Amino acid sequence: MTEPQLEQEITFAREKAKRTLPVALLVLLGLIATSLPLPKRFVAVLPLVLAVVLTFRLLRFLSARAGKEKIWPVVTLVITGVLLSGLAMQAVFYDSVSAYEACLDGAQTSIAAGSCAQLRDAGLFGLVVR
Repeated sequence: MTEPQLEQEITFAREKAKRTLPVALLVLLGLIATSLPLPKRFVAVLPLVLAVVLTFRLLRFLSARAGKEKIWPVVTLVITGVLLSGLAMQAVFYDSVSAYEACLDGAQTSIAAGSCAQLRDAGLFGLVVR
């Protein structure tokens, strides 16, 4: 590799790292925020949506490069999509999820926690699905 090509690759690698690091940190922050108690858990939407936006910008930046450099941004999109869809489902079934988590928080023994299974198994219309 000649000197200008090497310098160009180093510049590209620095720019790619500068664009990749915030995405990884936002996904990590969103993943941590999903472990918060239920009303606060929806805070995770903000860093995850920002991560999706920055990942699309990263993919546009990498559009002229080889396909294997785009694998990790696509994996990041899949991970954030799964996390966002999980949050969306918890928002749709907020009452059921909230009741189940409240039951688990109040359970002092494993038998009491097992009695919360009916709340967990409640379906769309409140029917127990087995």
